[in-house]
Amino acid sequence: MRRLALLLLFPLLTSCVSLWGDKKEEKKPPPPPVPTEEVKKPSPKEKAEGYYQIGVAYLRMGEIPLALNYLFKAQKLNPDDPKIYNAIGLAFIQRGDYQRAEEYLRKALSLKPDFSEAWLNLGILYEEKGDLKKAKEYYLKALENPLYLTPEVAYYRLALLELKEGNREQAKKDLIMAIRNNQDFAPAYIELAKLLEEEGKVEDAKDIYFRLINLYPKLQEPYCRLGELFLAEGDRLNAVKFLKKCIAANPKSPLAAKARRRLEEIEGEAP
Repeated sequence: MRRLALLLLFPLLTSCVSLWGDKKEEKKPPPPPVPTEEVKKPSPKEKAEGYYQIGVAYLRMGEIPLALNYLFKAQKLNPDDPKIYNAIGLAFIQRGDYQRAEEYLRKALSLKPDFSEAWLNLGILYEEKGDLKKAKEYYLKALENPLYLTPEVAYYRLALLELKEGNREQAKKDLIMAIRNNQDFAPAYIELAKLLEEEGKVEDAKDIYFRLINLYPKLQEPYCRLGELFLAEGDRLNAVKFLKKCIAANPKSPLAAKARRRLEEIEGEAP
């Protein structure tokens, strides 16, 4: 109320000055407006990048329709970006629509012929179609680019192909190359440890599993594999310990279900 009264009084006070004959104050020019930073509207390419990032996030979550919705928006705004076509192709692989997947992956490669990620995804597509020869060709194409950021993935996929064809030694070489390119790449370590188990090199396999547990304490498979190894050796105490950790890491997984069955067997055999 006091502020209101002052505001109402202000024009009266200024008028009183002129009424009493005092000299009028010269009117000063209004101060120049404070420049405000103009909000820059994002360009079509910047919008496309935003849509692409959202689409990829949904793709990682397995939300394919939502992913495609944003990726198509990105494509419309920036039709010359190969990574958008690659992501759309990957989404169609996940959906099982191989024809459309190949169309988009080929488009990505037409825009960027040395696009290793697109060659890798094309290899995955052909592996899922059962054409292992073509799949291997495309994985090797991915590795031709010396600037490929994640060559360990292509080496890993090659190793899995070699195992399907019974080429254990070549598979081992590919897994070692995967690890050499990324010393924290867990899938390659697990497959290598499994091969060592089959060769009877159990202690070497254990060393790998313990290394993985140190690197990734929440990764489930090393606990499960150690539980099985200790059980095979008759070390029930450690078998139970690691099988329980296997279940705790992901209680709803198939590995956890298998670990529960093993624990039931151990309990049933207990004197």
